[in-house]
Amino acid sequence: MPPEVIELNKPTVFHITHYKAGSQWIYAILNDIAPHRIILPQIESRHVTHQPIAKGMIYPCVYLPYYVFFNSVPPNDHRIFIIIRDLRDTLVSLYFSIKHSHQNIDMEQQKVRDILLALSVPDGLIYLMEHGFYISAEIQRSWLHNSTNDSGWPGALLIRYEDLVKDDLEGIQKIVSFCRLDISEDRLKSVVEKNSFEKRTGRKPGDEDIFSHQRKGLVGDWRHYFDRQVARQFISKFGHILIETGYEKDYNWVD
Repeated sequence: MPPEVIELNKPTVFHITHYKAGSQWIYAILNDIAPHRIILPQIESRHVTHQPIAKGMIYPCVYLPYYVFFNSVPPNDHRIFIIIRDLRDTLVSLYFSIKHSHQNIDMEQQKVRDILLALSVPDGLIYLMEHGFYISAEIQRSWLHNSTNDSGWPGALLIRYEDLVKDDLEGIQKIVSFCRLDISEDRLKSVVEKNSFEKRTGRKPGDEDIFSHQRKGLVGDWRHYFDRQVARQFISKFGHILIETGYEKDYNWVD
């Protein structure tokens, strides 16, 4: 059977996520599993919004709110998995990425980098909350309320980044099974191991390199950077999302 016919018999797979939630890690794993099915990610997720959807292919790194995605992709035989991360760690990771490690930045991003370099860490985190971070928060919020759908969409698989870090093989196995990806157990283990933090960086989780896109590899790192002012500002803007996602039970997590 020709490859193109084989792909038509497979579900189209969408990797929905927000910024700084391990998207390049998952992209690398998907590319190792099925390189012939990968649609190359484009800036602003244009590989989804600006071209026809290719049936049976895999779309990694889709940074789109539910309602934008829904308007771009017609219901079909899809498998959608969503990876979310504690927004506090997301903010800290974004801060260090823009300030130090992100490459190929445009003039607007360079302007933000210059501002962050001139600010203290707490003031820089607060600045990002006011300028751009809401995009990741909105992506996460929109999919939380639409992980199942009454308009013909299949239920989406929701996975926390933190669970992937705790047991990457188990988490990837769930994705593989849900998305009906063809790969043997032994090969999957090899792929996951190849793309582990230690293999990709040569460092153990917790060994920091602020100039690396894989900076630290830790969960809960926000505790090292949030002071009371940053925490209160975060609660006022995004505290409700932490509760909705189950990362906090209430607003009383400030020391």
